[in-house]
Amino acid sequence: MTLIPNSVTEITVDWLNSVLPAEMQGIQDMQWEDLGEGVGILGEVSRLHLTYLEGASGPKTIIAKCQSPAPENIFLCQAMGFYFREVNFYQKLTDTLPVKVPRCYYSDISSDGIPFVLLIEEISDITILDQIKGADVESTKRVFSELAKLHAYYWESEKLYALDWLPPMNNDMYKGSSALAAEKLPAFKENWGAIVSSNVLDAVERFIPNYGSFLDWAVSQGNQTFTHTDCRCENYLFSESSEITIIDFQLATRFWGVWDISNWLSASLTVETRREHEEELVAHYHNQLLANGVANYSIEQCWNDLKACLMMQTFSQVIVSDLDGSNERGNELLAQFITRTFSAAEDHDLASFLKKLGF
Repeated sequence: MTLIPNSVTEITVDWLNSVLPAEMQGIQDMQWEDLGEGVGILGEVSRLHLTYLEGASGPKTIIAKCQSPAPENIFLCQAMGFYFREVNFYQKLTDTLPVKVPRCYYSDISSDGIPFVLLIEEISDITILDQIKGADVESTKRVFSELAKLHAYYWESEKLYALDWLPPMNNDMYKGSSALAAEKLPAFKENWGAIVSSNVLDAVERFIPNYGSFLDWAVSQGNQTFTHTDCRCENYLFSESSEITIIDFQLATRFWGVWDISNWLSASLTVETRREHEEELVAHYHNQLLANGVANYSIEQCWNDLKACLMMQTFSQVIVSDLDGSNERGNELLAQFITRTFSAAEDHDLASFLKKLGF
């Protein structure tokens, strides 16, 4: 039985030579560096520097991903099946996607969800947008164009429903998270109540017991596709050749594609940029969906779905509010998720929107 490392510190040269593809074996030495500055909130992400024996060759660096060192982060990922999802993604799906993702050299996971390990290609010569500073409009349009290709490819298709490892958004784990949100709400109100909108916070509190039935309602509306679900700056790598590589599929689900759009707008843009450009950006995404073959999905429906997703994302901030960001920048990212998402919810008057939907 092959060892699954709990951490990059357990990865050895012998282990690498036993699990990597034949053309990469012959590693003589390995050094690693942590890449956790805001990119590894739910997992430990490291760069491995590889030196090869004479006559052997391979990539000079690869990326290793292992479980988070923080117990509260591990608990959430186990409970929600996040690590299983990413391992399944790389084992079963990447060859069919219409968007670029890294090559996976090796993946494995324990039967109970931890530990797990991924060894994937490092994409070189890239630009990563700074989420704290916020994405610019043109880069956002490029991301939305890629997402439209991904969403259109799987939109209510047989190949989508053949992905038996990809959970629908109304899976039992997510529906059960209302109990987790209720448990964490008092601490959230104590820590964030004076900072976020009281109207939105009251709406979230009313929404928590209805979350499961809301998910069932949302999925019943149709327009399901493959959703990245962790659509934020650090997961979209811009290359010099203008390609975008998408990473981090721990949260992937079957749901409305506009979840990704709402997620990016509310957390990866500054409040000011979102307010000024979100109508233009949503219209761009919708036009790209139509250009890629999606029919019978109006811009009005797109906006309604986006607002529903925003309500769910605001709810989710309560659940992730006590995660360990692993470092100062990671903790600042988590704070931006909360404040920007609640701001977007206030701007769209989600309390009134929920009442119109009957929740």
